[in-house]
Amino acid sequence: MTFKKAFHIGYLIFLVLLAGVYYLVPHEYSWIAILILSLLFGLYQIVSGYVLKRKKLE
Repeated sequence: MTFKKAFHIGYLIFLVLLAGVYYLVPHEYSWIAILILSLLFGLYQIVSGYVLKRKKLE
């Protein structure tokens, strides 16, 4: 799997979860959920980039 493919899969999941937050979480707490989702997406990108880079070097 390439980084581009992993990024697109992660971004699609991120967008679906953002839509779920918009409709399911009360609006006074939605900024917390959006912040957590953004941090998790960033962490996913860092980890997937590290794993794919390491796999490429081996």
